[in-house]
Amino acid sequence: MAKFLHSFQKIAALTVALLAIGLSVNAQTWYIMGEYIWSPPNPQGTFEVSQTLGNDVTIGGLIYTTVYENDALIGAFRNDGYQVYYCKYNGSAYEDEVMLYDYELEEGDFFNDDDDHPMQVTEVSTITDYNGLERKKISFMFIGLPDEQEYWIEGVGSSRGFANSGRYTPTDEGAIFHLLCYHEDWMIIYVNPVYNSCDVNEIVENNANLGVNVYPNPASEIVNILNDSDMIINDVEIIDLTGRTVLKAEKCDNIDISALAEGQYFVKLSGSTTLVKKLSIIK
Repeated sequence: MAKFLHSFQKIAALTVALLAIGLSVNAQTWYIMGEYIWSPPNPQGTFEVSQTLGNDVTIGGLIYTTVYENDALIGAFRNDGYQVYYCKYNGSAYEDEVMLYDYELEEGDFFNDDDDHPMQVTEVSTITDYNGLERKKISFMFIGLPDEQEYWIEGVGSSRGFANSGRYTPTDEGAIFHLLCYHEDWMIIYVNPVYNSCDVNEIVENNANLGVNVYPNPASEIVNILNDSDMIINDVEIIDLTGRTVLKAEKCDNIDISALAEGQYFVKLSGSTTLVKKLSIIK
């Protein structure tokens, strides 16, 4: 994660450790929309990129976590308390470390003071993620650029994507970036309310009311899938809290879960879209 939540620091640290054991190295993914704002060398329009976490690497005696964009190494970051530091990868080596986030900032504080257009905090508030966890939100304006705005979600990153914090100007290709959503493995944690969308090949709904229900919940022997929507369901997966698929079925209305242990699970429904429902199994 970009950092651990203030009030959940010890719990979050344990959660990250468990995720590292149970999930792949790309357990955390940010889906980002790139937007060309002028034509040359690319046509105007939008495109999607993803930023994922990789393995650890040692730089200058410190341990960093690598960051990939569309499978290409772009940098590495490390946490130091409530600050996040980042080393950009230029294709052959890592550049000097810069501060990427400072989650202790309060209203009126500045970030990137040495930049031509430093960021100033305009508001500190709280949002609730898809799992009901409250997270700090820090909103910014850019000095001298009144139309440019950015916000950070604690434990998620910038509204422009995790590694794009402070990127208020276009890249050399004439593109700017907007965070669409953030996943921990396949499960959505945050969706940008402005765009309310995600990568088309990944989960686009999470516990939304599409007329699809999983019942009874809690369940012990059989779980039923009621579909009163236009969604086409081709596959059903029961997934445990480590991200492991423990049961798969095709086009099933009734699924036998009697062999599964008691605990918390997710039901992933795939077809014309992808929907995730929480499921409790009791014995």
